[in-house]
Amino acid sequence: MDSSEIEKLLEPISPESPCGLDLEYDAQFGELERAAQEKAEQQFGSTIVGAETADWKAVRKHALGLLERTKDMRVVIYLARSSLNLEGLPGFQSALQLLRGYVENFWDSVHPELDHDDNDDPTYRTNTLITLCDEQTTLRELREAPLVSSRALGQFSLRDIEHAREASEPAEASSASSGAWADESSEGGADSADSGPTMATIEAAFTDASIEELQATEAAARLSAEHVAVIEQLVTEHVGVSQAVSLSAAQQILQEMSTIVEAQLQRRGIYTNAPEAADEAGEGEVAASGSEGSAGDAVVGSGGAASASANGQINSRDDVVRMLDRICEFYQRHEPSSPVPMLIRRARRLATMDFLQILRDLAPDGVPQAEIWGGVSEGGADAAQASAEDEGSSSTW
Repeated sequence: MDSSEIEKLLEPISPESPCGLDLEYDAQFGELERAAQEKAEQQFGSTIVGAETADWKAVRKHALGLLERTKDMRVVIYLARSSLNLEGLPGFQSALQLLRGYVENFWDSVHPELDHDDNDDPTYRTNTLITLCDEQTTLRELREAPLVSSRALGQFSLRDIEHAREASEPAEASSASSGAWADESSEGGADSADSGPTMATIEAAFTDASIEELQATEAAARLSAEHVAVIEQLVTEHVGVSQAVSLSAAQQILQEMSTIVEAQLQRRGIYTNAPEAADEAGEGEVAASGSEGSAGDAVVGSGGAASASANGQINSRDDVVRMLDRICEFYQRHEPSSPVPMLIRRARRLATMDFLQILRDLAPDGVPQAEIWGGVSEGGADAAQASAEDEGSSSTW
């Protein structure tokens, strides 16, 4: 999905029912669930029926059809899985961006609904979100998603890298313990049908792969990790710590994928994290040392667009939001237990609001008095809020 498709899906279904109806018992919802089911290998007497994977094209088709009529986190997660299997990490990132938008903008009415008969119990919703960390489905599919694609050597995933690392540990224990990529010995450097690809082969694939594709993959993994972290934090703010959901398993895998690809880009002289690279270089502007391109060309932000300038200068409110996101990324990587990102994300959300919207968020009881002071009618305030929300929905994450 491109940004315009995401923006369209973030628009209210209707003024009366922003999230539409709950379509859990709709015929198309049933088709969606059936298409997503995998069938294990079966044996009937002497006849063996092979395993069948999910029909991801059908899953994606049904999910997009349903999202025209409803805003449902269950459907978006099916869309995320189908996009991951069909398009790789960039498609997964787009679906997570949509899910994040639902949590940010439609928490009160998004499906599955809160249990209003049980003090707005969020269990159904949190159980839906935790499927992002299901080892048998989403996490397995993430590990098997291609991280690098080489015309000469093929595609390799995080699972391939994990297996190659494990295979290299006996011969390269000291290198493995330090987290370095081990060089293959003359005896273990060649691939075999039993052992799978070696680290040397995978690294060669990273060398052969397109810089642009690697940048897109790294950005998608990094932004996906950010979306997951923000979703978890927003849900915690809504339901409280006691009923919160931990999505750290998915976030950690996505961060590892981003780190792996980023390291390979840096090996080729491409730097995706301009502020950190500038600090290391001791300069305001970062230059890449290799012949593949410059760091300025490699800086990737939300949706694949160029981020704030490499010298860290802030020229717009969008730059402010991007820099706040980067600060959160730093804490997630280096101080994951710090509470600072929670406060920064709150500030980030306020950064795109006008005065009355901020007042509604921080001190809703004071809004009527502020409207009286400012001579703003209730209808005028609502219209201003709607205009601001329309403007905010068009910005990239």
